[in-house]
Amino acid sequence: MSYLVAGRTILIETSDDWAHRTVSEVFADWFFDLIPPDTSQHPNATIRIHCQADLPAVPSNLPGFAITTGGTCLTDEKSYYLVFTDALVVFGTGTEAKVDLWLTQANKPSSSRFVQLLSQALSPAIRRSGIFEIHSAAVIPPQSNSAIMIAGTSGSGKSTLTTQLASSGWDYLSDDILLLTAGEELQLHGFRRFFALTNETLGAAGLTALKNSGVTNSKQRIIPQDHFGRTPIERAKPGAIVFPTITGQGVSQIKALTSAETMSRLLRLCPWASYDKGTSVEHLHVLGCLANSLNGFDLLAGTDILNDSHLTAQMFFKIASKAFSAY
Repeated sequence: MSYLVAGRTILIETSDDWAHRTVSEVFADWFFDLIPPDTSQHPNATIRIHCQADLPAVPSNLPGFAITTGGTCLTDEKSYYLVFTDALVVFGTGTEAKVDLWLTQANKPSSSRFVQLLSQALSPAIRRSGIFEIHSAAVIPPQSNSAIMIAGTSGSGKSTLTTQLASSGWDYLSDDILLLTAGEELQLHGFRRFFALTNETLGAAGLTALKNSGVTNSKQRIIPQDHFGRTPIERAKPGAIVFPTITGQGVSQIKALTSAETMSRLLRLCPWASYDKGTSVEHLHVLGCLANSLNGFDLLAGTDILNDSHLTAQMFFKIASKAFSAY
């Protein structure tokens, strides 16, 4: 299967009907467009998914470090092995953008686990295609073409702030993950078509909690256009970036950041910019362009804005006034 992702072509090769069907279901929820395979053009990256009883052997005595979803990365900085109890992801540092995902056949993973493992294979594949993933939401103020990124780890308030602004009439790209590309200018691309929200976030935005909607880690999946009346914006130019922290205090505060401070926060969110030697030069360059081309802010988010969509919109209009000449 060939997919168009942020202007690049990703080829997925599967070894059985289960993997083929499951990948199709996962990508239907993301901004991945299935396209007819073009044998005359090489894809930008290829992911090969193998189901077998035993995982391939990994070279011994390689240095490593822990990664998310309970795995370990082992590498000699020529090849990378992401080792999990139920899977193995292998990729190299060369120009050949091929990634292998091996799954144990005896125990096929749950849908949520498969998404985690597929994401681990997808990230190096798209990095080798010039697409860089960042944990960030993005919203667009009314009468603007530039997006405000809301960047942070899980629990920092990205989804809550995005949902409040979307319910207040702002356009949006994503509540959690963006894809960043650089050409003539930097572009942000939405990653998944749905929001994953807690009941508290739904309540703060005035939305009704849902039942049996694909709950994962106490979050519920919603289709945003069903609630906000507008479809997601698939692509936008970045204009500002906000790094929220939930403080528990009553009053929120905004602090402007220097370009160096913005870059430091981006590096914490994008560790593979340093770890993956095959793409680190371009990855760091793109992050540097992002940090130098827009205004960055720390947002110390208090209970005032987290419980009131109107105050959240006021706060972000203030950020837009500082960052955008149109405001």
